[in-house]
Amino acid sequence: MNSLVATHPLKLLSVFVCLLLLVGVAYRRRRRIHIPLMLSAFAIDLSMVFYLEIRRGVVESIPSRPMTTLLFVHILISVLVLVLYGVQITTGIRNLRGPRRPWHRKAGMTFLLLRFGNLITSFFVTQ
Repeated sequence: MNSLVATHPLKLLSVFVCLLLLVGVAYRRRRRIHIPLMLSAFAIDLSMVFYLEIRRGVVESIPSRPMTTLLFVHILISVLVLVLYGVQITTGIRNLRGPRRPWHRKAGMTFLLLRFGNLITSFFVTQ
């Protein structure tokens, strides 16, 4: 069975996070909706990272796997996504406290592209 429904629950959770992010962006002008959606996406993503490390030891397993170009790209994207979550939270807080700055939006566009890149590559580098 090779359908999305039969896909691993973590991949479905990752799809859900991407949907949360899209809805959060759609409500970017309504802070009471935007902020909880984006923080929820971050919390779920971070929980998945902890789960993958604690239960599967993904970081320790990297040397035992053949390092394909796709796997390298997936790892690079995954690390950048985590860094950009921090950038987004920091710039979002600054925008809440003072005058709006364009960095939150600019970094956010890069973040979304990378997060969807993470989702897509995950289907090719994991079983």
